[in-house]
Amino acid sequence: MSRKRLSKKQLRGDRFVAQTFDWAHWIETHRTQAIGALVVVVLVAAGFFLWRRAERSADETASIAYLQARQSYFAGNWALAANDLQGFLARHGDTSYGDDATFFMGESFYNAGQYPEAIQTLERFLREYEDSPMAQNARALLAASYQQAGQLPQAVALYQRSLETATTDAERIEVRNALARVYEAQGDTESAANQYRAIVEIDPESSAAGEARRRLAEVTVEPLTVQGQAADAPAAGATLADAPGDDGP
Repeated sequence: MSRKRLSKKQLRGDRFVAQTFDWAHWIETHRTQAIGALVVVVLVAAGFFLWRRAERSADETASIAYLQARQSYFAGNWALAANDLQGFLARHGDTSYGDDATFFMGESFYNAGQYPEAIQTLERFLREYEDSPMAQNARALLAASYQQAGQLPQAVALYQRSLETATTDAERIEVRNALARVYEAQGDTESAANQYRAIVEIDPESSAAGEARRRLAEVTVEPLTVQGQAADAPAAGATLADAPGDDGP
């Protein structure tokens, strides 16, 4: 059976075919523009491919350099580790290893006892990588750096901030222990005692709670004064000649 051929007029009556005719006519009459647009698309695609390839290559190079920079860290040579990581960041700080390297550089400075450098590095980390999974650890380490540098009000403020962002009981216990030690260093035994009480409330049966109870007993003991001693107990440093005898007054 032979098929009946459709005329151009009938073909144009079909919506899809009509659109095809329109596109074909546009390309025919705008051939130069169409070729130019195609070239642009090809160039953009090629550029994107090359950019992705270069980015992967940069990350691979950074990966090798980062492992080399971390060798001193793994060996516990903290001063050298901080220096190596600083050099890595100067060359590869814009790669995906930038946040990791910055954090461990701050930790290396801290472990090396270089607290001002640790503070500067960790403050920078929290400015640039606030949403990092390591941000909570960075806050705790920065607070410890403030504490070691004698900047106790800054340490307290940051530990309190860490309490607000802590997500587990273990984190909360660790931060409250650190906060209690800062309060003790400030001579604020009541605030320190409150932190130990909070630890006991978090997990009463844990070893951390047992240690908190011990510390609580220590900070809440009232020291005896000379005026508060018993009448028959000589003051510290007194000699036997100072004590009243049988023929004393």
